Amino acid sequence: MDDQIIVEIPSFIQGKAAKRLTFTNKGLKIEKLNSFDPEVFIAAEKIAAFRFGVSAMRGYAFIIGRRHFIELKDLDGNVYKIQFTSYYGIRRDVYTKVWSEIITQLWNYYFRGICSGQFQLYKKLQVFDFAGIEFLYDGVRWDKKNKLLWHELALSRYRTYFTIHHHENPKQYKSFSFASDWNALLLQELLMQIITLIKDAE
Repeated sequence: MDDQIIVEIPSFIQGKAAKRLTFTNKGLKIEKLNSFDPEVFIAAEKIAAFRFGVSAMRGYAFIIGRRHFIELKDLDGNVYKIQFTSYYGIRRDVYTKVWSEIITQLWNYYFRGICSGQFQLYKKLQVFDFAGIEFLYDGVRWDKKNKLLWHELALSRYRTYFTIHHHENPKQYKSFSFASDWNALLLQELLMQIITLIKDAE
């Protein structure tokens, strides 16, 4: 991984960079260019969760734009919002590419390590909670009435969300949205890693 990666977000009108995100192992710096707003720095060890999505901006009769957003939360509960909106298709492809790049770098620099740490807890046979799920050695539980053993658990993955459910009873399920639920992407990856580990051990 590089010492730092810089991602710039162009403004809607001029196309010049409006925001700059600098990713380093020490943390994330967010700058609003051509603005008197102070830069924001989030230390890597403080970064705790994120969520992301694209929402439609509706006019009277049809969609007039799309809002790309990414939200970060630190260990103190502070939320940092990164968002940009395209109208009538202008900069839509550019913003989609930048949005995807930011998510990729967040994963590479900060969240891959968090996911790996949770995976190590499972391998050590520890019971722990993560992203609304209680991880047990023999399965997962999300309330007193819903527990799935690993051999019962199935994942259904979609573009904006995923579900965990009983492989023979889809009505026993819990859904997670990447836009609404903190660390849904990490939870999905963690479950996939554990399922793969169990299958490889069989």
